[in-house]
Amino acid sequence: MQLSVLQRDVQTCQSRRPAGNELSTDQHRNGRVTVESFNYSELLQHLKGFDAWLTSLGLTPRPNDRIHAAIEVLRRAEELIRKGRETGVYGDIQPRDWFPLIEALEAHDLFLAFQNDPSPAVAEALKRALSGPLQPIHESSKNRDGRNIWFELVLAAEWRLRGAAVCLGEPDLQLIRDGIPFLVACKRPATSESIEANLRSAIKQLQRNLDTSPFGTFGVAAISLSCTFNPGDKVFSGGVQDLGMLVKNPLDQNGPYLRSVNDSRICCVLFHVSTPAVADGVDLARATFCVLQELHPSVGSKAFMEHGREMLSTPKGC
Repeated sequence: MQLSVLQRDVQTCQSRRPAGNELSTDQHRNGRVTVESFNYSELLQHLKGFDAWLTSLGLTPRPNDRIHAAIEVLRRAEELIRKGRETGVYGDIQPRDWFPLIEALEAHDLFLAFQNDPSPAVAEALKRALSGPLQPIHESSKNRDGRNIWFELVLAAEWRLRGAAVCLGEPDLQLIRDGIPFLVACKRPATSESIEANLRSAIKQLQRNLDTSPFGTFGVAAISLSCTFNPGDKVFSGGVQDLGMLVKNPLDQNGPYLRSVNDSRICCVLFHVSTPAVADGVDLARATFCVLQELHPSVGSKAFMEHGREMLSTPKGC
């Protein structure tokens, strides 16, 4: 097996306070930190077309769904900043606003990536993804479907904004790289104890789809560790390397099962985490870390590993 660190990505929300500093790009021994900075007014400006987009897909914008509530938190934050500029008194982001602001950032990326995609699959996924409680800490087995689907959409948006040929489709995502088709099954375990069960489920799902796919199609299991790492009551304050270790440790722990997967069509496993984080000079950051592991060396695994490296080196386009 080959282990490669693929992506360290930081998005920051900032208020453009008079004394504020932007988070600068930093270099690390095993990779690069990519920093994107936005102020609240920029995000709100970009999201003005969000409701019209939903309507174009046949969906009815609902002001009380999870993402509209997150955008409203962003709007309130901008109003507080405006008042702060007038009075010179600025308030801190409250813990209850950490995750809504991060999901507003993700909604911005998702809108940019898919606004010109009329696919019924996008509409169906969005219809489900907008559901669920505003705070992830209030998730249960009955209402967590929205963020499960949101992970698929956000991962696809990350790839598409970096130029990847990715779309929504069975089992969850479909990618073409160097002419090779890949099927991606996405899972979002609720606890660390359920990671292996989710891996098994993803691989069985891939095998069912690969059985009816053309020869030369490969499968990838994409596992979100965001909920196991931060169920919704924390903000990350460590370094990027610390976050990397927290992602790689579960991968190592599930190594025995991954080594037992005897299907050369399943070429790689991807572990991904995204969390609110604190950073100097900004109000809030979204830190993501992605680790990709090759299971069976092949033309497919080689192409997908190269896809991962390209996602690291390519900035998001708008």
